[in-house]
Amino acid sequence: MLKRRRRGPSAGFVLMILVTLTVVAFSVYLVLTSGSRQAERTVDTFYSLEQEGKFASSWELFHTDMQSRFTRESYIQDRSHVFINHFGVDTFEYELSSPKKVTHWQKHEEAVALDVYKVIATKKYRGKYGYFEFVQHVFVAQENGEWKVLWDFNGQ
Repeated sequence: MLKRRRRGPSAGFVLMILVTLTVVAFSVYLVLTSGSRQAERTVDTFYSLEQEGKFASSWELFHTDMQSRFTRESYIQDRSHVFINHFGVDTFEYELSSPKKVTHWQKHEEAVALDVYKVIATKKYRGKYGYFEFVQHVFVAQENGEWKVLWDFNGQ
């Protein structure tokens, strides 16, 4: 009597399982990091516009809480006046930290708490007063399905 040997799973089946697990793991990774990446992209876009002196466009990336703090006109005037006129610079370079998730963040004591991503922007200027760097803590929150920039007025 011949005994049949049980064979293990076929190579095709194992490959299919591995591909499925990889796709699932990659999908989970994308879901978990998509907010972080979008937040970082928003901050990058904001400072790219600022680099080019497009302050009206960068103002559009502000959260409505920020837009109510600065009118578009005063923001454009202040940014160009301080950085271009006072510091004598045409543009700047910048570096961004990796975004960090922060829950229940408030831009000031009376503000509504938000879940945000924190990105540290280091702007590097070369101007008539020499080389200097500004470090700014930037927070990014979703508002009406879009990622928007907030600044900290609490020193958090």
